[in-house]
Amino acid sequence: MKHVQFGTYGGPEVLDVVEGPIPEPGPGQICIRAEAIGVGIPDILMRTGNYAWIPPLPVVPGNELAGTVSAVGEGVTTLLVGQRVYVNARELSQRGGCYAQYMVVPAEAVFALPDSLKAEHAVALGNYQLAWLLLNIAATPKSGDDILVHAAAGGVGSALVQMACAKGLNVSGVAGSEEKAHYVAELGADTVIDRSRDSISERLMQRTDGTGANYIYDAVGGEDFAENFERLAPLGTLVMFGHIAGWPDPAILDPMRERFGASLGFRLFSIHVLDDMPDIRRHAMEEAIKVMASGAALPRIHTRMPLAKAADAHRLLESGDVIGKVVLTT
Repeated sequence: MKHVQFGTYGGPEVLDVVEGPIPEPGPGQICIRAEAIGVGIPDILMRTGNYAWIPPLPVVPGNELAGTVSAVGEGVTTLLVGQRVYVNARELSQRGGCYAQYMVVPAEAVFALPDSLKAEHAVALGNYQLAWLLLNIAATPKSGDDILVHAAAGGVGSALVQMACAKGLNVSGVAGSEEKAHYVAELGADTVIDRSRDSISERLMQRTDGTGANYIYDAVGGEDFAENFERLAPLGTLVMFGHIAGWPDPAILDPMRERFGASLGFRLFSIHVLDDMPDIRRHAMEEAIKVMASGAALPRIHTRMPLAKAADAHRLLESGDVIGKVVLTT
C-alpha cells in the first residue's frame, strides 16, 4: 500500500509517498481501506512543527478518513468486513495517521456510516462535530436568536452556518471576498457581510434593528476582535474558538466594562477540553452524522486529488483560494 509521511518539518516538499505492506489488525482492532481522506489546517500545522499533538517523527499526517472495513482482529464483534466507517484522529491515542490507503485502528474508535452519506462528505465531519458543540455546549442559542459567524466560508464556519440554519437561528455570515460571500449565501445565511466592502457592525445592526447579535462566533481573533463586544445584544455572548489572525489585546475586560450594564458574556472554547470526555465528544459526532446524513448540512467539495498528490493539496490549502473541502482519494 501507499502512505504519505514526513521525516522533517518544513514545506509541502517534505511530504513523501512511501510503499509498505498492508497492516494487519491485532486484537480489538480493524483495518480500513480508505476511500476518502480529508485535508485540513491541522495537517499543515503538523507538517510545519506548529501543532501541540504531533506524533514522533516520521509522521503520517491526516486526521479524517472514511472507507470500508477490510479486516477485523480477534475479539471484534461490532463491525463486519465491508462495513462503511469513518475515523477521526480525536478518537485515537495520537493524532495523524490518515494519509494512507489502509489504516489500522481500535474498533471502538470508529463511527459507522449510513449508506446515504458519501465518504468524501464524511471526511468533513470533524467540522460539523465542532459546529454542533459550538451551538450546544459552548453556547446554547435557541430558535429565533440572531448569531454572527466570522470566517463563515471556512471549514468550521460553513458547517456552523448550515447547522445554525437547520436549528432555526437567524444567521449573519462574514466573508472576506465577493466569491466567498456568494458561497455563504448558498449555505443559507440570512445576511451575508463582505468585510472587504462592508462594515460588519453597520450591516449587523441593520439586520437586527440596532439590537445586535445574541451570539457571536469568532475563530479569527486579531487586533479587531474587541469590536465584537459592540455588536452584542444585551445578555449576548461572544464565543472565541480560534485565533487565525493572532491573539486579541489581552485587556479584554476593557470593552466589556464599557458595556457593563448589558451583562455581556465571553467564552474561550477549544474542542480539546473534551479530550478526556469521550461521551460528549462522541455524542457530538453522532449528531453531526445524523444531520449530514439527512442532507440538511453537507460540505462543498472544492477538489479531489489522489493521495500521491498530498503535497499539491497542501499547497492549494495554503494558497487561501479554497472554498470547501480538499479531499484525497485512493
